[in-house]
Amino acid sequence: MRIPTPDEPWSWQEFRKITDELGGGAGDGKYGVAWPLKEPVSATLNLSLSTGGKVFHRGADGKVEVRFDAADQVMPKTVHDQVNSDGSASSSTLGMGGSDTLPGFFGGKYAMVPLGFSYRQQIVQQAPDGFDWQVLPAPAGADGLTQGVSPQTLSIAEDSPHKKEAMAFIDFLLQPENMVRLAQGDWMLPTGTEALKAPALHTKKNDWATGTALAEHLRSAPAQSVRGYPEWKDKVATPALQEYYSGAIGMGELRRRLVEDGNLVLARYQR
Repeated sequence: MRIPTPDEPWSWQEFRKITDELGGGAGDGKYGVAWPLKEPVSATLNLSLSTGGKVFHRGADGKVEVRFDAADQVMPKTVHDQVNSDGSASSSTLGMGGSDTLPGFFGGKYAMVPLGFSYRQQIVQQAPDGFDWQVLPAPAGADGLTQGVSPQTLSIAEDSPHKKEAMAFIDFLLQPENMVRLAQGDWMLPTGTEALKAPALHTKKNDWATGTALAEHLRSAPAQSVRGYPEWKDKVATPALQEYYSGAIGMGELRRRLVEDGNLVLARYQR
């Protein structure tokens, strides 16, 4: 089996094939992958950027409409088929958060678990002695390894009596050497390009090097700028994706709900 690297990642088709080889339909309680999709929307939108998925399309008038085209469907269809056709993904983890899957990962029930980069800290701290693991790049699509993320932000309150001091602290925090220290403490990648060059973030230990090699492909999640997104996510997309991933509805119904019901929601914010 070929191990993917940032230079030679798996395609989504290859990823599905490999998870099937690792645990598809064997009936032994072991799976090729565990998808923790208690909150399915962000993961779906962020990973779909690799296949050219956009979902939200802004017109010349500034208004946004929802579309769910072929490029948007690659990632969710892969997960749906792993769970419902191949048996290579556990249906029981669809309602879990990321941390909930770690005991099964440590116990050999799941060969792979798609998690955020910071989960490495929990693995290092909680894994049994001798547990061997590594970070793999997410599958690549038509847009390569592009992936959405939600960066941490720093703000100063409008009514703060110490704006100048607060700005001085932010300036201190954003110095490259301090961004590196913060990244190491949070087990996350810094957003500063100079900080990303730090040797401490290019070590093989705990697979920092894999993360920094992927940093150039990360994009700020586009949904964050869409008015009405929180309501669309909570009332339309979350239940629709949960039902789709579990096999309760098909792709056609998923598309209808995301697009038709979704655009009705967004329209109220764009009058």
